[in-house]
Amino acid sequence: MPSQGQAHRTLGRASGPRRALLRQLVTSLIEHDSITTTYARAKETQPLIEKLITHAKDRTVAGRKYIYGLVFNPALSMKKLYDDLAVRYKERTGGYTRLLHLEPRDRDAAPMAVLELLGGPKDLRLYLTAKAIARAEVLGKTKLDMATTLNKRKIVANMENGEQLLREKVELMKRIYHSGRSSQDVLMDISDDAKREAEEKSISK
Repeated sequence: MPSQGQAHRTLGRASGPRRALLRQLVTSLIEHDSITTTYARAKETQPLIEKLITHAKDRTVAGRKYIYGLVFNPALSMKKLYDDLAVRYKERTGGYTRLLHLEPRDRDAAPMAVLELLGGPKDLRLYLTAKAIARAEVLGKTKLDMATTLNKRKIVANMENGEQLLREKVELMKRIYHSGRSSQDVLMDISDDAKREAEEKSISK
């Protein structure tokens, strides 16, 4: 927590390195929709990303300058902020992120957390709902429990292409369930397949 008289956590850094760290975290969150870091860093990043999204929704010149000066990759980050996130959250007045506690880090027991953008392809509700549906389908169940049904309805209603994203995640979870391997190994295989397909397409052009 911030020390008495401080407006923010120093994160063990002087002002310059601290700002650079937060800029990197904000940029990564915009690009990937989710970051895993220490709880203290996540708490300091959260109000910054909320402010950036609000500026993107307002579409003022001052807001554009503020965003440009904060992110590390303006070309990519500003495009996503204005073309994707501002549209995704146009009906929300705030609260664009979710902060989730994780197990402490092994080497130093530092509290860890996931900071994610709501409604994105890495949304935790999407993941957990897909996992529950996949398990039900693998076990041959024809009816979902009440919580899973409610979460499914929210995903389809509130996420762009929510039904398609959910089905893709369900199929991924079923592959993991049937393989008997760890989810990390299966995800690595899928990532390698995607890279090979991209390379083959670039060669054929």
